[in-house]
Amino acid sequence: MNHAVPAPGSPPPPLVAATRAGVFAPAVLLTLAVVLAAGCTPPPKGMPELAPVSGVVTLGGKPLAKATVVFTSVPGDKVSFGVTDDAGAYTLNHVGKYKGAAIGANSVVIKSQTDGPPAPNWKDPIPAKYNAKSELKADVTKGPNTIDFTLD
Repeated sequence: MNHAVPAPGSPPPPLVAATRAGVFAPAVLLTLAVVLAAGCTPPPKGMPELAPVSGVVTLGGKPLAKATVVFTSVPGDKVSFGVTDDAGAYTLNHVGKYKGAAIGANSVVIKSQTDGPPAPNWKDPIPAKYNAKSELKADVTKGPNTIDFTLD
């Protein structure tokens, strides 16, 4: 068998070219099929129609970091959640890989994120009117939604 290296700029020997095409093309097609199929998977039964939701939460005029933002569909029990970053920005997630919140009216709760169960006398520094006794509402519409919360 001849193992000579072809001169630069010349085509590869027929066996090498056929092997490359014979292995490469099916691998590309298989990868493409898997990616497309994953994007076409229908949502699970009972999944609400979702729309992307993101925004910024501030408390006393400053970004609120490490807060949990929870949207719950009204009426209903479809819950989406997110956690604010250091700039107070959040993006909502639903179940599994699904992002966003249920389209329509949602009640909103914003509370401090804790690393474990809070101490018995712990009090959330975020006022109860935004969490335990939340008065917050949000209307999610089709398409991307930017919903900011300015807490006092």
